[in-house]
Formats: sequence, structure tokens, C-alpha cells
Amino acid sequence: MKKIILVGMALAMCANPFAVMAKQGTEQGALTYKNITVYADGELVDTTGAEPFIYNGTTYLPVRAIANAVGKEVNWVGETNTVYLGAMPSAYVETDTRLEDMYSYNNSFAKIEHVEKGADNQNQKHESGCILNCSGVGADVENKVEYSLNGKYKSFEAVVAVPYVERKNQNTKTLRIYSDDKEIYSSEPMKADSQPEKIELDVSDTSVLKIEVEGSGLVGLYDAMLYAK
Repeated sequence: MKKIILVGMALAMCANPFAVMAKQGTEQGALTYKNITVYADGELVDTTGAEPFIYNGTTYLPVRAIANAVGKEVNWVGETNTVYLGAMPSAYVETDTRLEDMYSYNNSFAKIEHVEKGADNQNQKHESGCILNCSGVGADVENKVEYSLNGKYKSFEAVVAVPYVERKNQNTKTLRIYSDDKEIYSSEPMKADSQPEKIELDVSDTSVLKIEVEGSGLVGLYDAMLYAK
């Protein structure tokens, strides 16, 4: 092995031609998996979530697993496709942030609409909101979106409500919120006349915040804020 390069993701195919991302484009090559074992200061590193591989004579390791093994915090800034190990520049220190201004990914909703001065089904006015649109899917389909928090926020607050435009829709939907795949909130089944609910959730140790809706129709997260540590 000529050298070791830390990368953010180990691809899940073995010794097959695959497109590997370069600085500004792609490069074709074969990825080889050989059950590579990694030790840091004599301690075995758990790489089961993203297995190391060899490409073109270079061994690639999952950056989060290796950084955690050597005591470095990992932060991913999706807007600039940048990985930070340890301290981040002051420009990227999080401040209190509206949910609609956060970087999101793995979005499977039909649409997420960001609104200003929105109203819920009780005609209560809100300064802003994210409207999660599950229209056109069956009641047994779960829609989700994920947000990168990187452990930089202490709490998430929002008003969960049926939007005003949905006040006559009798479809039932349930909203759930997860902290790194651990459920931290589940709404009651929401219908046209359901009362809005103010939520305050502890996200102080959360790397990824996931929001899911089971059912069809619209769900509002009004005045949704993430408060920095």
C-alpha cells in the first residue's frame, strides 16, 4: 500500500468497475475489498459501517471511523463539500438557525415548501415554516428528509400542525423525528381538526436529524428553529 487517504464514504461493491469522484469529475477504476483491518494506537477500529477498500494502489478508509479512533471530531459542510477534522473555521461555527436554512439530503417528500407568515389549521399565524408534502402517496409510505447537525445544536423547537390549506383534508398522518435513528418524537395521528403542538427536543448529541411522515397530505413544522450550543 503506497499511502492511506481518508475518505468520507466507502463504496459498497467489490472489485468491479466503478466511478470514483475526483476533484471535479469522475475516474473509472476497480475497487478491491480484502477485509482490511485497521488499528489506531493498538486498538481495533470498527469499520463495519464503511469498509476500507483499495483503489489504484491506494487504501481508502472511512474518515469518521478513523477520526473518532484518534479523538478528532468530524464535521461535514455539504454546501462546500468539505470535511473538517477537529476545529472548524469560525465562519462555520453554527448559530441559531431556522430549519429551512439547514442543509438537507435524502429527501423523499413530494415537496418541501418553505413559507413566510404561514397559518395552521386553527388559523394561528407563524413567522415561517416548512410544509412537508406527502401528496400522491399511499398511507403506508414513509417520507423522510435528513439534516446534518454534527452535534453543534442543543435543541430543536417547532410547532407541529396541519397547514391552513389542509384544514378540510381528512387524511391521517403521523410525524416522527429521529436523532441518529433513535426516535425522539412521535405525533398523535393528525387530522384536519388536530390541535397544533409545540415541541422542544434535545438534540445536543445529534449528528443527523431525520424527519419522517407516515400517511398522505401536508404537515407543517412552523417556526422551526435549531438552537446552537
